[in-house]
Amino acid sequence: MPRHPATEFSLRVGVSSIDREHLDLVAHLDRLHANLDANPGTDAFSEVLSRLGQQINAHFDSEEAILRDCGMPAQTVLDHIRAHTEILDQYARLNLELMHGKAVSRDEALVMIREWIVEHVLNHDMKIAEYASAFASNPDPA
Repeated sequence: MPRHPATEFSLRVGVSSIDREHLDLVAHLDRLHANLDANPGTDAFSEVLSRLGQQINAHFDSEEAILRDCGMPAQTVLDHIRAHTEILDQYARLNLELMHGKAVSRDEALVMIREWIVEHVLNHDMKIAEYASAFASNPDPA
């Protein structure tokens, strides 16, 4: 699933650091789609999945710092962080299943990863756009 400028634009929330991280996450998804030899259970898939997991963790950490300081209502922030926790739980379960030899289809894994990235951005991260202008005027969450 190659990236297209329209897709890239549709995932922008208005905070440059988050937007860059989203594009990097989509690039990992693109690599999995493009590498037809990267099937669940193969070294190629495991390698990209591992890098993706590290990047998701780092992204969530930086995004959560911004969420806490951008003026978003507390309940919305908590709901967003819960969504992050659910994704990390799904990621851990997928890894455990693969380590224990459970058969997971390529399509099933790619749909799950797409949901972690694209669907999460569209359903949760886009709410950041409402507060991005306020954050942009005070971007240092310290």
